[in-house]
Amino acid sequence: MSDIEKHAGLDAAVSPHDGGSTTSASEQLKPQGRWATFQAYNARLEAALGIEARGIERVPETERPDHRLWGNLTLWLSANCVLPTFGVGILGPLLFGLGLGDSLLTIAFFVLASAALPALCSTFGPKLGLRQMTSSRFSWGWAGAKGVAALNCVACVGWSVANTIGGAQTLCAVGEYSFSPAVGTVIIALCTLVIGLFGYKHVHAYEQYAWLPTAVTYLVVLGVAAKHLVNTPMGAGRAEAASVLSFGGVIWGFEIGWVSLASDYNVYMPADASSKLVFMWTYLGLAVPGVLVMWLGAAIGAAASAGALPGASPTLVNWNTAYTTNELGGLISAVMVPPLGGGGKFFMVLLVLSVIANNIINVYSMGMSISVISRYLAYVPRLVWPVVITAIYIPLAIVGADRFAATLQDFLSVLGYWLAIFVVVVVEEHFIFRRADFDKYDAARAWNNRALLPIGLGAMAAFCFGAAGAAVGMAQVWWIGPLGKLVGGEFGGDIGFELASGFTAVVYPLFRFLEIKYIGR
Repeated sequence: MSDIEKHAGLDAAVSPHDGGSTTSASEQLKPQGRWATFQAYNARLEAALGIEARGIERVPETERPDHRLWGNLTLWLSANCVLPTFGVGILGPLLFGLGLGDSLLTIAFFVLASAALPALCSTFGPKLGLRQMTSSRFSWGWAGAKGVAALNCVACVGWSVANTIGGAQTLCAVGEYSFSPAVGTVIIALCTLVIGLFGYKHVHAYEQYAWLPTAVTYLVVLGVAAKHLVNTPMGAGRAEAASVLSFGGVIWGFEIGWVSLASDYNVYMPADASSKLVFMWTYLGLAVPGVLVMWLGAAIGAAASAGALPGASPTLVNWNTAYTTNELGGLISAVMVPPLGGGGKFFMVLLVLSVIANNIINVYSMGMSISVISRYLAYVPRLVWPVVITAIYIPLAIVGADRFAATLQDFLSVLGYWLAIFVVVVVEEHFIFRRADFDKYDAARAWNNRALLPIGLGAMAAFCFGAAGAAVGMAQVWWIGPLGKLVGGEFGGDIGFELASGFTAVVYPLFRFLEIKYIGR
């Protein structure tokens, strides 16, 4: 008899107040005393402002009014048709020294392959009615989910910092550097906070249309830049392979970054929603802007890199100088302002505003993830957490305002390591141990009852092996693993996420089988 069958008579869930006892669903998350008074006033405020009150609790099938499955497309389209996506594309030529052709091929391969993973994770939302970090309890266990939720909070802050740095640089360029990046940082952060504060419905409403002005802007960028684009040649040999792998690792980190929160944005969709359609809409929303916008960034980055060569045109020399001096913001200004003047600045402002569409995702999801870390944090109203994350990332973005490329490279590479481990565990649990059957999760009763959840020993053991794989394969400024050095020589070729994925994929089934055999769940 399975563990779930043994507990079939329990219509129970663990209250965040007792950490282990069982309570009826109606009694869950009911604070007492002063907390009850505070929550009552908070509920009135949320109702008056139309703010989503629900936290990490499972959304019952009867409370799922969002039948627009195509909302998965527009949300992820807006979150990825943004300035940071363009910023990733320019790194191929301008940071890793790749030519145009190999930059385009690397982008296409890594985006199309890695976007499938967050698209798969998004299918968990309608079927389980749970946010991504909450559903991770079914593979990582009660304690393990706390750990990955904490890592996801760090990731949300890191995303917000990197995105805001690029936006602030561009806004400073619009103002011709008459104000500091701190001003741009605060403007972007506050605009993000206003929308992210209100919750699911308002996030979807904003993201439904946010991609349109940005897409038009990128078409204008292409039209202005097209006559200046040049085909820089591919490299060859070991150094070229190392650069492709390292650039691919950054792209992987950008795309895979959504696996830890993909299902946060469709939990109000019906449980009988087609998983194939949810997957398809999410995949298109991730892959299409990922490829096209990064391609545009790579093309302009390659032309800017050609500006450093003898005999380059004055325009490309200007592009190269602008990037060298002021990074992403300087490059966009050099491309847009000379031919369009004030019109170019207008489109640059639209690109700055696009950062909001990406940052909203981080601000909203951190509020969900942090409530998984501790049962006491679940008491805190959801609207508090967007304010907290905003207060954290503003000073960090100000400090790193002149290091967009380095921040993006370092952050996305490291992000890719741990998320590779996380998603392999989730996927293998789903297909090997749950047989891709969402009924086997018994989400309605088990999501908040640690007696019905795995201990998580298999996942935590796999994490250790996966981390070891990342350590021997990574190639960062602060550490080049032995296998990374073997691939790329002195400067290394980053194969950290590949080894982290591989080690985890081999080890997790073994330890999970042992966990089930000796513990029973």
